Amino acid sequence: MEIKTHHIATPKTARYTAYGELSSKTKYFWFVLHGSNMLSEQMLYKFKDFDPETHFVIAPEGLSRFYVNGFGGEVVASWMTKRDRLEEIHDFSVYCSTLYDTYVQKLPDSCKTIIMGFSQGGVTAMRWLHHLDVTVDFLIPYACWIPEDIDYSTAKTDWNKICKILTYGSEDQFLNEKKIIEIQEICKAGNLDFHNEIYAGDHRVDKKQLKKIFKQYIER
Repeated sequence: MEIKTHHIATPKTARYTAYGELSSKTKYFWFVLHGSNMLSEQMLYKFKDFDPETHFVIAPEGLSRFYVNGFGGEVVASWMTKRDRLEEIHDFSVYCSTLYDTYVQKLPDSCKTIIMGFSQGGVTAMRWLHHLDVTVDFLIPYACWIPEDIDYSTAKTDWNKICKILTYGSEDQFLNEKKIIEIQEICKAGNLDFHNEIYAGDHRVDKKQLKKIFKQYIER
């Protein structure tokens, strides 16, 4: 018996959440991608100390949802798995660009744009910018792996035009010393000039560290 696999594109309604109000007073536009087994609003809670008049934050939610306990309990989302990964990369890249561009065209001329991805969301952001041409001022992969299977020289986005900040906690249970060395080698091979910001903490978005990065790199 021969079984053949096929693919078909079909419309899907995506969910996203927002913090702040987009207006002529908006100075910073954040586009933040959650990690695996999370919901989009969980990322927005990290911005509660940011002024909603000058900071506008959009958090898209992964296109795949599932029950965290198998058949019940809390519903969470994910960006991709190893199954049909190329199609999933294309789908979330088109989704993110569509949502991102919808708001970018409405921003004040002087507004700064920031893409931040936590954990799986950071990997998603890297793959998205590789797959499609995205104009952004700052990229913050937060506590995440840097994909090693990407040829960064062929990326649709120009990495050299982006200020890139890689940050993670020194007690991150997923980023041990061996993993960090591997990430450094990947960045070197891909000619990615990241600013590395390490702080005392584990695998989560630390609000103080986020504020520090904003003050040090973005606000100035």
